[in-house]
Amino acid sequence: MNYNYNEDYQYDSCVSQGICSVNPRTSSLQEVLILYLKLTAYYALKLYENGGSDEKARNIIMNTISVMVSNFEFSEKDFEALANGFKNILPPLIKKYESLANVKDDIPESLKSVLKLDEKADIIRSIKLGEQEFLKKAKEISAESRDLYKILFVLAKSICINVLDLESFGVDAEDGYLSILKLLNSLNADEQNPEKIKALIEEMAEMDDRLMRTLQKAREERYGKPEVAEVSYTTTPGKAILVVGSNIRELEDVLEAVKGKEIDVYTHDEMMLANTFPKFREYSNLKGQYGQGIENCLLDFATFPGPIILTRHSLYNVEHLYRGLLYTTDFASSKGVIPIKDKDFSDVIKSAEKAKGFKTGRPCETVTIGFNYDEVIAKIKEKAGKFSRVFIIGLGAYTLEQKAYFEKLFSQVPDDVLIVSLSYCIQRDNIICLNACFDSYAVTRLTEALSKELALPVTVFFPKCDRHTISQMVYLTKTENVDLYVGKCTPIMLNPNMITTFQKAFGIKGLTSVKKDLDEILKK
Repeated sequence: MNYNYNEDYQYDSCVSQGICSVNPRTSSLQEVLILYLKLTAYYALKLYENGGSDEKARNIIMNTISVMVSNFEFSEKDFEALANGFKNILPPLIKKYESLANVKDDIPESLKSVLKLDEKADIIRSIKLGEQEFLKKAKEISAESRDLYKILFVLAKSICINVLDLESFGVDAEDGYLSILKLLNSLNADEQNPEKIKALIEEMAEMDDRLMRTLQKAREERYGKPEVAEVSYTTTPGKAILVVGSNIRELEDVLEAVKGKEIDVYTHDEMMLANTFPKFREYSNLKGQYGQGIENCLLDFATFPGPIILTRHSLYNVEHLYRGLLYTTDFASSKGVIPIKDKDFSDVIKSAEKAKGFKTGRPCETVTIGFNYDEVIAKIKEKAGKFSRVFIIGLGAYTLEQKAYFEKLFSQVPDDVLIVSLSYCIQRDNIICLNACFDSYAVTRLTEALSKELALPVTVFFPKCDRHTISQMVYLTKTENVDLYVGKCTPIMLNPNMITTFQKAFGIKGLTSVKKDLDEILKK
């Protein structure tokens, strides 16, 4: 079996419960956090330019962006903790910069701000301040510039997460941090020119690509090169822990903590990708994958009979979920989620031992995931002489609408078009079927390799858009002889206005009907 056993499910709690949208209160608080980020980044960059640095500033900037953009609904407690964290680090940061500037006989440059650093965070005042900032932007900045800045923050989130993940492997990513300081300082400029913002987005996409390459290398050096793997969805009787997210370095920490204990570990959503790395096959406690993924996290989390660990950057909206069995290693924890400090999983293990666990288990089919890049490229090069162009189909979201679109596309594509599909598939001589699973970087690697190796036009389809694919699409627009098409975006990533701005700014097409899209592509 090549795909998720429940690939045709249509219950999407992300949409039905409204947890993929941001309410006005959260938007206002996010505006205030951006004010803190702008102010902190200004002085952090000034300090850096004068030969200094501040680890506390770096830590709060990187973690706030990754949490703020990824968490759909943070609590008042979370906001107050972040705001007071900024208030604590800003005065000494400013003083450190001013002292260093004075030593160099420079005149310290200050930045005006509406923030009051001498007062504790107040949620009501903060919401009002955020509303004022929102209205000010609406008045002073064009809709196009506002949309482009929001897109820029999606890339900022991806960069911050990649930098933090690299640090977990002991890899320094100073250039990634400096790019974030540059991005935030662009918000302090009086002129908000759309072309300048677009150029900055392209620069950030290139940075993100470099970080993703470095992260892939770090993973391979630690865990071995990814291989084709059989992943089980079967649950077995016994106590269990569910590990959620994409930070496989933290999965390793969990598996090390339960070594020698009768506790099984299951992966969820993007964490499934860990099963393709040889190193993880050495852990007997790692049993396989559980659940249907982020789109159905409400049901998955509620039915798992043990503690759930939300790794860094995977804080979903958990307001609808039960309490007491949710843990996180992240910078901030939502209401009802217990923080894990310093890789101490002892409380999680105790919770697993007390939980009911799986009493009987449930047999399910296995899933084949992963592929060998070199073998795939060699196979494509062998076939290349028969074809006039290449289609690459990216990772899908398994909705009926998308499934119907790509099944129709595969059946109507001419025989002289080679299709390399990372998710959807039917059997035809001109189709190479792969299951990239959650290997988000696979599309970029394959597209670049094929555009260099083959003198053929390449069309890349992105069935879904998330922080990975938005960055990749911007990056790939610079690749010669490549066209891009994108499916629907959830409002938490890009709302309808933003996706229109995004497509227009970077020449990316939206999926319409198979006939219309094919006619447009093939006539070129």
